Amino acid sequence: MDAEVQLNRNRVRRTGAMMAMASFALVMLASCAAGGAEEAREDVTRVPTMSDAAAQATREAANAPVTTPGAAGGTPTTNAPTAAAVTVDVVAEDIFFEPKELTIPANTDVTVNVRNEGAAPHNFSIDALGVSVDVAPGATKQVVINAPAGEYEFYCNVPGHKEAGMVGTLTVSEGAAAAPAGAATPAGAQAVPPQGAPAGQEAAATPGAAAAVASQTVDIVANDIYFEPKEVTIPANTDVTVILPNDGAAAHNFSIDELGIDIDLPVGETQKTVINAPAGKYQYYCNVPGHKEAGMVGTLIVTEGATTAAPAAAGAAAATPSAARATTTAGGAQASTKPVEVTAQDIFFEPKELSIPANTDVTVSLPNKGAAAHNFSIDALGISVDIAPGATEEVVINAPAGTYEYYCDVPGHKQAGMVGTLTVE
Repeated sequence: MDAEVQLNRNRVRRTGAMMAMASFALVMLASCAAGGAEEAREDVTRVPTMSDAAAQATREAANAPVTTPGAAGGTPTTNAPTAAAVTVDVVAEDIFFEPKELTIPANTDVTVNVRNEGAAPHNFSIDALGVSVDVAPGATKQVVINAPAGEYEFYCNVPGHKEAGMVGTLTVSEGAAAAPAGAATPAGAQAVPPQGAPAGQEAAATPGAAAAVASQTVDIVANDIYFEPKEVTIPANTDVTVILPNDGAAAHNFSIDELGIDIDLPVGETQKTVINAPAGKYQYYCNVPGHKEAGMVGTLIVTEGATTAAPAAAGAAAATPSAARATTTAGGAQASTKPVEVTAQDIFFEPKELSIPANTDVTVSLPNKGAAAHNFSIDALGISVDIAPGATEEVVINAPAGTYEYYCDVPGHKQAGMVGTLTVE
């Protein structure tokens, strides 16, 4: 019996020892596995958790513009839209753009401010870039241009305005820097003289001109877009003071290249110059871009032996201060059946004032000497006659005494000053 009890005790001891060894083996295996897993994890690249501040910094860096070396001097230029940073101005006047030539960088957003300072509606179009912007008088419109290098024509698409010279050139060049807004100057344009400068100071003295005011005086009035009169006669080798009022809505200029005269005429102001010239014919014109091409040109006739400044041609206003603004009639006093003529130019009528007898048939001849189509309308008399370029139309007027407005009904032409007055008496 004792032997059997002893045997059972030995079995229990062996079983406990074996269980203890098994438990120790399990612990060792678990420890080894944990160490192996830790070693395995150390071979894996860890992605740290990003803080909110780091995330914001990363987003800002991702959205920052990519910079590339500039074309000149290595100045960095951004590839991101720069409409706010690159801006130029184009001013629409009657009938021209200022400046006529504009340069901007290629492949860059450039904001063009198109400001209409004229009395007529205008437009800014670039056909090759699909640009067409209408601009009412006094308004400013913006257009963003991003174009490849090249030359592009911009113009006003209002009928007759392009033909009258309202055209310019946009040069888009690699590496070019746009001129500051408003800083561009039309090619060939002259700087405006300082306000308040003494009359006559704007032009260099003409041959033999005296500093004192000359004893003879003539008026040449600048209007939109013409001079009145278009022909003036003065005596040779004599000091003649020329009074130059600007009665138009646009800035103008009075230039005679052969005599070295170049005078800017701000709106509403009057300038003076003294002319003393040898006998001959001289062209005077407005050098504001587009105005000469639109017909703002005249002829100064300097003759030997003349003692007074006389009217240059029949139908022109007398070249004296008192007569310069006198009513101009076609060919002087008209017989009741004699035809009269009103010429359409770009953009004005000649004459602007016409007198005919009342209650009498009067044939009015209407030649169009402009490059654009025009029209002759008198609403109160039910008259509306279209006139193609180079053509001549006629209309018979028989009206009661009174004053009537005639004008061109082509859009924008009346607003640009293509208006006249018919006096029936």
